Amino acid sequence: MVQVDIFWAWGLGGALAVAAGSPSRALARPLESRYFVTTLLFLALIWAPSGLYLLLRHPSWETMQVAENFASLPAWLVLAFGITNITQGVLGYLVGIRLLRAGRVHLAQLNWLAGHYAMFFVLIYGWDGRGYDRFLYDRDLWPGAPAWSPGAGATLPELGGAVLGFVGSSVGLSLLLCGVFLLPVFLGLMARWVREGHAVRGRPAHESPSAARIVGTVLAATLLLCLGAALFSALVVGGVAGLVSTLPGPVASAPHLVGVLLGLPLSIVLLWFALLRPDGVAARLLAPLTPLGEGQRIEP
Repeated sequence: MVQVDIFWAWGLGGALAVAAGSPSRALARPLESRYFVTTLLFLALIWAPSGLYLLLRHPSWETMQVAENFASLPAWLVLAFGITNITQGVLGYLVGIRLLRAGRVHLAQLNWLAGHYAMFFVLIYGWDGRGYDRFLYDRDLWPGAPAWSPGAGATLPELGGAVLGFVGSSVGLSLLLCGVFLLPVFLGLMARWVREGHAVRGRPAHESPSAARIVGTVLAATLLLCLGAALFSALVVGGVAGLVSTLPGPVASAPHLVGVLLGLPLSIVLLWFALLRPDGVAARLLAPLTPLGEGQRIEP
């Protein structure tokens, strides 16, 4: 989706930086390493085209039900979408590498988690508390289907059934097709580079994490940690927005904005103490992705 892919691209680039950062040769000249070149090719040849395909095939869905059709999209938006899908991934990668060079391993891990967390939060909450509803509505199921309206995709009591129905929708099948091209390459690069990093640091192959463990760690961090954290934040923001909507005065006219401004920082602070501290659950979960310890600088 246009509104979330800039965050997801950042997360993908940041994750590849963590995987590529432990081999010392990746840090000598970050823009000249084969790791950066491969990351750039992945973003330009697989990630960005998948987003453009979805925008062409499902313009209403890909814009969170904002666009009527592809012809209604301004040309600059389509161009910017394709470009930022690459540039944001590059920035996520470079920030991750810079953090690793400074010995900030935990922040490098949080860098890619943050991209996925932001992506899931926008998908769930959006800008009006109905991101999930917009996500689950497939306007391309039949010709002449009406534009999205609140509750068209899913209401909370019917959420489970809506999710199951979405899996077999035309959008769901398009996402599956994109996933077939995207995920094996991304997860394969993560597994290969992480194992290279352990080998470069002198760890015997039998002591290094297996490819299956690396892939499992990435999926668990993405689908459990990031998605769960985003869901928690959405609930906190929604609670604050609901409270604000009952207050007198002009503040009640923008409950979701106030909810994000107050509830999102509050939820992030709570998540930090519960999960994200350097000695917390997230750090232990992500440990297999790098042989580096916090504060350990890598010099080329």
